[in-house]
Amino acid sequence: MEFLRLLLPAGAGAAVLVLAPAATRSWVTASLAAVAGVAGWIATRHRAREERLADWVRRVRGGERVPAPLATGEPDALDRISSDFGSLVEEFLREGAGLREERDRLEAVLGAMVEGVLVIDANGTILRANDRAREIFEVASDDTLVGRRLGDVSRDPELGAFVRESSASAGRASRELEVRGAIHRFLRVNSGPTVDGRFRVLVFHDVTDTRRLERVRTDFVANVSHELRTPLTAIKGFAETLASSGFQDRESAARYVGIIDRHAGRLGRLIDDLLVLSDLELGRGPLSIEDLGLADAVRDAAELLAEPARRGGVAVELAVPDVLRVACDPDRLAQVLSNLLDNAIKYAPGGHVRLAAKVSGDGTMVELAVSDDGCGIPAEDLPRIAERFYRVDKARGREFGGTGLGLSIVKHIVQSHGGQLSIESRLGGGTTVRVALPRATESRGSDMA
Repeated sequence: MEFLRLLLPAGAGAAVLVLAPAATRSWVTASLAAVAGVAGWIATRHRAREERLADWVRRVRGGERVPAPLATGEPDALDRISSDFGSLVEEFLREGAGLREERDRLEAVLGAMVEGVLVIDANGTILRANDRAREIFEVASDDTLVGRRLGDVSRDPELGAFVRESSASAGRASRELEVRGAIHRFLRVNSGPTVDGRFRVLVFHDVTDTRRLERVRTDFVANVSHELRTPLTAIKGFAETLASSGFQDRESAARYVGIIDRHAGRLGRLIDDLLVLSDLELGRGPLSIEDLGLADAVRDAAELLAEPARRGGVAVELAVPDVLRVACDPDRLAQVLSNLLDNAIKYAPGGHVRLAAKVSGDGTMVELAVSDDGCGIPAEDLPRIAERFYRVDKARGREFGGTGLGLSIVKHIVQSHGGQLSIESRLGGGTTVRVALPRATESRGSDMA
């Protein structure tokens, strides 16, 4: 009864109770039951909608793209809020997909760049790096640069000074640096800020090969000029001497003519070797590949050099099975064999030279080794021994009449056939030059070595 008084306006409840107390109690009871039923229905309906909304949130959080659940019929405030949230989620998903696509494009671009790229913050901490940067700074592929300080990755003082100076200027900067590490590199470094100015982008252009080629070109010009000048000076000098002598002293005249002829021959060999090397490097004159018996080609080369070997007191041993066949250009193969044998004979006077051959482990190549027991080559000279005009003992090389191009020609011929050249030597312990040449297809699996 007290509860009913609370529900009705002041005075009205008393009147109702006075007029019809029994009917009023029944009506109130029924009304309360109806209100309770409606409230229960509303609560159940809202609970179901809440569960649907909670499930929708879970699915969106899991990456699904589903529309927001809306009630059927006239939309209410909850429906409008759900719709707004659904639109907001769709917008976020579209922006997220666009950002992922842009990120993937950026990763693809960075991965395909031949330049190394680093992004660092104000403290020098690396925030982003591509694979090329890892190669430049000699970081293992399973390691990462991100999160490390640039000063810990590279201790080069010039690089550190450049990064500090460019960061302090807040502008763009560029400088070529010589970075010393396990691999000596020349790097052109460009530095610039990001759009918001919070970070710094470093782009590393590896110009080591360019600088090496420039040095090779400079050395080549200097070397070829020197090599040409030496015989030309001798020819000119003795020609003038011969002309001024009036040819009265026939013995001296004959000696001068012999010297002129010898230097003219050396000059001719030098020019021929330069032309051969130029043709090989430029790919002129395609190779005429034939199935050749290696033993026959080796015997021919040894016969051509039999006289120099006899004069030098060099014993030449040939250990090449007759069944070995190679797929090579005959003229180029003859150049390789004659150059290798000639070098070995020259630098092993009174010694022993051995030329042996066998089939490689995989059966696709023929490995040729020319060994001598001569003076050998110092370890520091081995990496450059096949360069043009490079000689360990320049005076001695010219004394033997070499042009300094023999091994360079051999290397280019072997590489043009798809083979490899390697040199092993020890000072005072002799030298072994190994050449791998393609084995003739017809002989694979049929001959034994």
